[in-house]
Amino acid sequence: MLSLGLDIGGANTKAVLFEDSELDDYWLEHIPLWKNWENLREFLKKLENVSNPQKVGITMTGELSDVFESKREGVKKIVNTVEEIFSSDVYYLNLEGNLVSGKKAYSSPYKLSASNWVSSALLVGSKYPNCLVIDAGSTTTDIIRVEDKKPKPEGWTDLERLQTGELVYTGVLRTPAPYLKSKLSINGKSFGIAAEYFANMADVYRTLDFLEVEDYTCETPDGRGKNKKECMQRLARLFCSDVEEVGEGLIIKAAEEFRDAQISKIMDGIERVKQIHNISKTLPIIVTGIGGEILAKEAAKQVGFENIINLRNIYNEVAAEMTPAYSLGLLVKEEANP
Repeated sequence: MLSLGLDIGGANTKAVLFEDSELDDYWLEHIPLWKNWENLREFLKKLENVSNPQKVGITMTGELSDVFESKREGVKKIVNTVEEIFSSDVYYLNLEGNLVSGKKAYSSPYKLSASNWVSSALLVGSKYPNCLVIDAGSTTTDIIRVEDKKPKPEGWTDLERLQTGELVYTGVLRTPAPYLKSKLSINGKSFGIAAEYFANMADVYRTLDFLEVEDYTCETPDGRGKNKKECMQRLARLFCSDVEEVGEGLIIKAAEEFRDAQISKIMDGIERVKQIHNISKTLPIIVTGIGGEILAKEAAKQVGFENIINLRNIYNEVAAEMTPAYSLGLLVKEEANP
């Protein structure tokens, strides 16, 4: 049986196809919903034609895109679009961890909103029943307590999770660098930073050689290329300057400061979650997402956790970089064959 897991985001949509329980294929498509909604429709049509799945599982965060007036409207439009395109049985993951029909999803849209972290927790929980999951993605970082194989957060909605520290709205690609620091201290000098979207964290991690060019899956702030020189040039603009004027050495040190600031932000979230749930530092920490190794692992290590495991070492690279979609592809198969 072919089962397809889909994670429909506001900027990126990920899909993972299984034949029975074996990974068959996967896709990552950069689709900024606020620019062209029809691109999502065309991508879903392609998936239906190419994969022809018997079962489809859906989770989403795209309903938060400002192309919609409300999350309710966003969920309903995504559900309507999916139902129009896929001829197979479609299930939607809600915040309670249940797979529900399109009709039920449509009638309870807020229960579907931003449910992808639940999917990630269920996948990890099947292997590590008691752990802490840190999923560092392109845009956000989720910090999820798992107990008895299921997510046990303090907050369930994005609004609640922003309050508890379980959702930290920063990621390794799309986060604007000035969001993390407005002033840098380099070589004994203090520099103010332009509060403009000149550079993002993908530019930082490319400059520091933590990411390859193919990992830079979002658009660049200036529409130019993604090689290291172009990334450094964007960072130089934060100084209202260019690489020729300030030199590569200063740009590299600035990138290091931005990365340190991002690690500190994730550490703050981990510390808050650790206190809320009274977590021991011996608890297994499972890191995942494109930033699992370069952001989540480093933050957990600096907090003092001793047992840190990358999800790629439990499953594979696809599971680590497309965790919610990977999980849904397996979960929907179980729904079909209890």
